[in-house]
Amino acid sequence: MRIFRRKPARGRALPLLAALILIPSGNLLRAQTPVPRQGTVELYLGQYHIADPMFETIYHPGGSVQGIVLTANLVPNLDFYLEIKGMVKSGLLSYSKEKSDFVLFPISLGIRGSVSVSFFSPFAGAGLDTYVYYEKNPIGTTLNYARGWHVQAGFHIRLGKNVPILPMARIRYTHVKASSDGRTINLGGFEFGAGLAFTF
Repeated sequence: MRIFRRKPARGRALPLLAALILIPSGNLLRAQTPVPRQGTVELYLGQYHIADPMFETIYHPGGSVQGIVLTANLVPNLDFYLEIKGMVKSGLLSYSKEKSDFVLFPISLGIRGSVSVSFFSPFAGAGLDTYVYYEKNPIGTTLNYARGWHVQAGFHIRLGKNVPILPMARIRYTHVKASSDGRTINLGGFEFGAGLAFTF
């Protein structure tokens, strides 16, 4: 004979059943919600067309440029970015046809805004540049830098809500003019490229 009788479990069944349903559902919803990103690391490869006619004469139009872009999310849909790239070209002097080597090391800071349309995220931005350049040939060696600005536009493609890799492409225009030996050289021009952005 029991002193305390067990109360009917009917009153506890509904809360228990609700808990069993809601807990897995909450976990599923959290799993499907993308984690807000704090920034990206972007690996970039492009073609840079320096506009100066003298440069095109010696080094021919266009050149491969590679680099890395680091972004930090300031507020929703607005990123600060640091971009570091490099370009190496070899050519022939106009008259003597001797070899000339040219190295360009652009460093850029800027802000870009973006919007999301389904899996497509277009962006646009602008910033400031410091172009470190080096040229070596039989005439002499030059190591200097120039400052300028740029504007850019492009897009990211989202492969899934929780996929941390975003293919991207962009076009950019840079205005940079360098002075050397009393002559002004236009190091700016159009750039086209693509890459992969890794979110974190």
